[in-house]
Amino acid sequence: MTKVTAGVVGLGSMGMGWHCEQLDRIEGFNLICGSDPSEERRALAAEQFGIQAHADYEEMLAREDLDLVVVATPSAMHRDHVVAALQAGKHCVCEKPLCMDLAECDDIIAAAERAGRMVSAYQNRRWDGDHLAVLDTVRSGVLGELFFTKQISMSWSPIMRTYGVSEFRPQWRAEKRYGGGLLYDFGPHRIDQLLQLLDYPQVRDVYCVLQGRVWTDEVDDYCLVIIRFEDGVTSQVETTTVARLGMGGTLIVGRDGAYRDGTIKVGEGDDEREFAAATFERDWDAFYRNIQAHLTEDRPLSVPLWQTRRMIAIIDAALRSATTGEAVTTGESK
Repeated sequence: MTKVTAGVVGLGSMGMGWHCEQLDRIEGFNLICGSDPSEERRALAAEQFGIQAHADYEEMLAREDLDLVVVATPSAMHRDHVVAALQAGKHCVCEKPLCMDLAECDDIIAAAERAGRMVSAYQNRRWDGDHLAVLDTVRSGVLGELFFTKQISMSWSPIMRTYGVSEFRPQWRAEKRYGGGLLYDFGPHRIDQLLQLLDYPQVRDVYCVLQGRVWTDEVDDYCLVIIRFEDGVTSQVETTTVARLGMGGTLIVGRDGAYRDGTIKVGEGDDEREFAAATFERDWDAFYRNIQAHLTEDRPLSVPLWQTRRMIAIIDAALRSATTGEAVTTGESK
C-alpha cells in the first residue's frame, strides 16, 4: 500500500490527541512531522510519535517529503493555515470548522483550484453509530416524505474553558478572537450530518439565537439554529453546555413514520408498529481511510469541498440572523 506522508500543524488537544494518534495508527499513512509554537508541545509530540516537530510552520511546509498537512489550530486560524499549505503544494485536511464564513470558504476553494490540491474538512462525526442508524433509516424510505427534524444536545460542561492544552489557552473556545462558541464547535458536526441526511436540499432561510450565559460573554454557550428548506423540511439544531438537567437525541418525522434515538414507529391504528433501527459501530477512522484512498487510488472524497461549503453557508447565515434577530437567506445561488 502506498504511504501518504503527513504532518500536523497545531499540536494541542485535537492535533495530538486525535489527528496525530489516527495518522500514526492507520495503515497507509506515515506521520513524519508537526508544527507548534510551544516548545513543550513539540517535545511531547516528538517523544510520543517519533516525529520532527518544527517551531516554524513555513519550515514544515517547505519539506519536499510531505504530502498532506492537517490543520488543527484554533478555528479562526484555519483559513490562513489551509491556504498556506495549498500554496506550498500540499494536500490538506482541516479540523472543523473549515473556516469562519462563506467568504473564507471561497478563498480556500479558489486556492485549492489554483494549486490543484485536495482539501477536506474533518467531519468524522458522519461515522457516528447513531448518525449511521439515522441515515440508514431515512435512506430506506420507511419514514416516507420527511416533514421535520430535531437534533438536540443539552448538558452541563465547562469544556469550552478547559479542553485546550495548558501550554496554550485552555479557554480559547470561549473567546471570539479564536473562533470560539458552540455554533463553530458543534454546529459544523450537526449541520453537516443534517445536510447529508437530507441529501443537500436548497435552503430557504435560517433563523438563529446565540447566547453566552455561563462559560463566556464573548461567544455562545447556547445555540439554536432553525433551517427551512425549499422542499418543505424544517430542521432544528439546538445545543448548550449550561443545562444542569440535560437532554439530547435525534427526532426525524415523516409522512409514514418517525425515528427517535434508535426506534422507528410506523403505521396507525391496528397497523401501528414499533421496532428498532439497524445498529452500527462508530468508525471515525473511515474519514482518513478515505483520504488515503483518494490520494493514492483517486477514490471519490467522502467530504468534498462543495458539501462543506453548503454547511458553511448555513453557519454564515446563522451568524447574520443572530445579529439581526430575523431569518435570513444563505445567499447561495440556486
